[in-house]
Amino acid sequence: MGKQTVIKTKGQGRHFKRNAILISLLAAINTSYAAEQANDDVEVIEVRGIRSSTAENLAIKRLSTATVDAITAEDIGKFPDKNVADSLQRVSGVLIDRDGGEGSRVSIRGTSPDWTLTQLNGNYIASSGSGTPTRSFNYTLLPSSMIKSVEVYKSAEARIDEGGIGGTVILHTRKPLEMEANSGALSAEVTYDDVSEDTKPQVNVLYSWKNDDENFGVLAGYTRQERKVVTISNESFGWRYYSNTAEDADQPAIVDQATGEVYDDVWASSGIHVKNADQDRDRDGYQVAIQWMPTDRLDLSFNYFGAKLSYDQVGQEVFFAEWNDNHNPYFGVELDGDTVVAYGNGDNGLLNDNNWGDADVNGGVAVRRGLLSPQLTGRERFGESKSNTYDFEGTYYGDTYSVTLKLGHTEAEGGTSKETYANIDARLGSVNSWHWSTKGGKPSYEVSTDLATDKQAYQYYDWFDSYSSENEDSEDYIQTDVKFDLDGNFFTRVYVGGKYRDHEIKGIRNDFRWDDGIADNGGYRGYLPGTEWFHNPDFHPDAPTLVSDHVVDNSAGDTGAFNFLAFDFRALDNYLKENFSKTVVPSLSGTYALEEKIWSVYTQADFEWQDFRGNVGVRYVNTELSTLTYDEVIGQDDNDTEPNERSSDGSEVLPSFNLAWDATEDLVIRFAAARTMARVSYSDLSQSETYGPPVNINSPDSWTGRGRGTSVNTGLEPMLSDQFDLGIEWYYGDGSALGATLFSKDISNLPISTVEIVEREHDCCNGPIEVEMNTKVGGGDAKSEGLELFFQHSFDNGFGILTNYTYTDTSTSEVSTDGQKTEAEIPGTAKHQYNVSVYFENDDFSVRASYNWKDDRANGIHKGYNFYTKDYGQLDVNASYNLTEDLSFTASVVNLTEELEEGYWKQSNRFTYNQYSGRRFYLGANYNF
Repeated sequence: MGKQTVIKTKGQGRHFKRNAILISLLAAINTSYAAEQANDDVEVIEVRGIRSSTAENLAIKRLSTATVDAITAEDIGKFPDKNVADSLQRVSGVLIDRDGGEGSRVSIRGTSPDWTLTQLNGNYIASSGSGTPTRSFNYTLLPSSMIKSVEVYKSAEARIDEGGIGGTVILHTRKPLEMEANSGALSAEVTYDDVSEDTKPQVNVLYSWKNDDENFGVLAGYTRQERKVVTISNESFGWRYYSNTAEDADQPAIVDQATGEVYDDVWASSGIHVKNADQDRDRDGYQVAIQWMPTDRLDLSFNYFGAKLSYDQVGQEVFFAEWNDNHNPYFGVELDGDTVVAYGNGDNGLLNDNNWGDADVNGGVAVRRGLLSPQLTGRERFGESKSNTYDFEGTYYGDTYSVTLKLGHTEAEGGTSKETYANIDARLGSVNSWHWSTKGGKPSYEVSTDLATDKQAYQYYDWFDSYSSENEDSEDYIQTDVKFDLDGNFFTRVYVGGKYRDHEIKGIRNDFRWDDGIADNGGYRGYLPGTEWFHNPDFHPDAPTLVSDHVVDNSAGDTGAFNFLAFDFRALDNYLKENFSKTVVPSLSGTYALEEKIWSVYTQADFEWQDFRGNVGVRYVNTELSTLTYDEVIGQDDNDTEPNERSSDGSEVLPSFNLAWDATEDLVIRFAAARTMARVSYSDLSQSETYGPPVNINSPDSWTGRGRGTSVNTGLEPMLSDQFDLGIEWYYGDGSALGATLFSKDISNLPISTVEIVEREHDCCNGPIEVEMNTKVGGGDAKSEGLELFFQHSFDNGFGILTNYTYTDTSTSEVSTDGQKTEAEIPGTAKHQYNVSVYFENDDFSVRASYNWKDDRANGIHKGYNFYTKDYGQLDVNASYNLTEDLSFTASVVNLTEELEEGYWKQSNRFTYNQYSGRRFYLGANYNF
C-alpha cells in the first residue's frame, strides 16, 4: 500500500473537483465504506471547520449505496456537540431521550430506542447502569471528544450486524497511521450550569505517534469531564379510574368531603411529587490504539476504549398521595372534562373514625394522627458505570482479495454501592391542609405551613429501604470477512463472512438488613423497624431531627415546584450506626442472568451497471437464549425460592437490497428493501416470576378468588421489520444539496401483554392455587412510515444553512391490559420534527446556532395507553475564534432559551411530569500540534 499524503485545510480553504474531494474526504475519516472504495494510493485530506465537516458528511451520504447519514468531527477532539446523542438528533428521523439535559438514548424513524443498534468501530459496545439493562446504548457514558465520526445506517446491509430495526449507529475512533507523527490535541474547558450555579472543568488530551517508515504507530487519549447536574421536576403518577358502576374501575367514585359532591366515571392521579435531584456526574474516557503494517499487504491493529461515569446523587421530594387517607382524601375537587385536575385534603374535623388517615391504635387507645401527606422523601445513591472494549483486527490484502479477522471483548459494570430511600410524614405534624392543581399544565400548590422553614411539619418517621445493586453486560466476539474484487461487467465485489458472539448480562441486588436486637422489630429486606413501624410513633427517632436546615431551591425553570427543607441523610446514617447492626443479604428475586449465543453468516455482492450501483445480500442468524431467575413468591421467605432456568432457540434469514442510480452528474435516486430484526428487550426476558396469594397474607381465613402475578416468556421471538426506502438527492454545488426520502417499516412479532390462568404452590393454602399471570406473547404488529426532507447550502461569503424535516406516521399496535384490548403507538414516535442550523465561518472565526424541535412524542404504556412528552424545541449556540493556526478559543451555550420538558398520559390535561435541567455555558481553548 502506498504512502499517504496529508493536506490540511481550514474553513473555506482549497477547492477541488467534486469527485476527487468526495473520495478523499471519505478516505480521511477511514470509514468502512472508504476502506472499500478508495484506491490504495489515494491522497488523504484532513479537513477542519464547520464548512468542511458538513461537506464531508454530504460526501459520505452521496457515495454510499445504502441510506446513510454521517457526522464528522470539526477538528481533532472537537465534535459538533458536547454529547454524541445531541449531534445525532440533528440527523433527519432521529429522536433522543435526555438525562440531566444530555442525550442518553437514540431512536430512529419512529421506533423504540431498544431497536437502535449502536456499535464502536463496527462491533457491539457494552453499557450498563443501575436500572434494568436495555438494548439501547447509554450515550451519557461516551466522551464525544474521542469520536472521529458517526455513521447512521437507515437501510440494512448484509455485512452489518443485525439488531437495529430503526437503524444502526456506528461510532468511529481514530487510528495512528491516519494521523501525522507526533500530532494531537489538547483542550481545556469550564462549564457553568445555571441551576446548580456550579462551575466544573473538562480536559481532553490526544497524542499520536508513528515511525519514519509510517508502518507502526501508537495513539493515546484521555478525557475528563465533571458536571453538577440539578434537575427540578414535578411528577404525578398512578392514574386511576373512579366509578361506582364500571366493572374495570380502580376505585369507587370520588366524593368531595367538604361539599358532598360525587364525581363518577372520572380519572385522577394517585398523587403528585415535587422533586429535586442533585447529581455529581463525572465522566472519564480512555483510548489506546496500536497499528502495525509489517508489509504492504498486512495491516494489524489493536484498540482499547474505556469509559467511566460516576453519578452520586441525592434526590429530595415532597409528595401528596391519595392512598394515604383511605383513597378518598378529596377536598376542593376540580374537574376538566372527565379528568380531576385539582384536589386536596384538610384535617378540619370532617374526617371520621372510619377514615384510615384519622387515627392510630396504640395500646388499644385511638390516638389522632391527622394527615399523612405531605411526606418528605429522600433517595441517596452512590452509582458508577464502567465500560471497557478491547478489539484486535488483522487484514491481509491479496491482489484481488482481502481477508480480515476481528476478535474482541467488551464489558460493562454499573450499579449502586449504596442506595437509601427514606420517608417521614405529616402525622401529628403542623400541616392542617394541602391542595394541588395542574390546571393549564403547570402545577401549583397550597400548604397550610411553609415547608421551607417549618421542621414541625413532619412528626412521624414512616419507613425506609437500603440496598446495593450491580448489573453486568459483556460480549466476546470473533468475526472473519473475505472480500473478492471482481472484473465483471456487473458484480464488482463480493463479501462473505461469519461471526460468533457470546453475550451475557447479569444482575444482583443486595438488601441491607438492620437489627436493633429486639425480637420481631426489623431485620427483613432492608426495612426498619419491621412489624411495628406503621403503628407506633414512639418507636422511631424524633422525625424533625431528620429534617435538614438546608433548603432545596426549586426556583429555576418556572416548573411550579416550591422550596422545602431537605431530608438529612447524615442524621439517618448516624442513627442507624448508633442503634442497629447491618447485614448484607442477597435478594434472590433481584438476581438474574441471561446469555445469548449468536451465530451469523452472510454474503453480499456489490454491483455497478451503467449509472446504477448497489448491493444485494443475505444474512442468516441463529440465537440460543438461556436465562436464570429466582421466582418471588409474595408472603414467603426468599429461602424457599428455587432457581428457574429457561431456554429457547431461533433462526432468521435477513435479505437486503440497496440501489443508487446516478441519474445525472448531480442527481442520485435511491431504493432500498430489507428484512431486519430486533431482539426482545432484556426486561421482558430477565425479570423473575412473581405471584401472590388470592387475598392478603394477613387474612388467612379468607382465601378466595385467584392470586395475581407476572411472568416472563423466553419463547418470545425477535421482532421483524420488512422495510423500504425511496429517495432522491440533488447535489447542486460544493457542500450543497437537497433531497427527500420516503420510508416504510412493517413490524411484526411485537410482544403483547396477556393474562393466563396457571397453577402455583403457596404456603397459604392446602394444594395449588390459581394465579392470573400477566405475561407476554408474540403476534403484535405495527407500521411506521414517513417522509424525510433535507436541505444544505454553503454560501461563498462563509454563511451556511442545514435544515431537515421528518414526518412519521406510526400505526398503532394492539396491546392487552387486564383482558381489555386497546391500541397504542410505538414508543419513540413523534409525528413531526425539524432541525435548522445556520453558521458563519471564515479563517479566524466561526459561529453556529442549531435549533431542534419535535412534536409530542409517544413513550411507555400505562393501562393500554401511551405516555407522551410534549412538543419540545431547544436552541444551542457554538462559537470559535482561531488565535493562530493551532490555537483556538471556544464558547457554547446549550438550551439557550431555558426550555423545560413536559409530559402527559393519554390526553393533554392528564399531567404526568415537567422537568428542568438548566442552561449550560462552556468556555474553553483548543491547541492542535
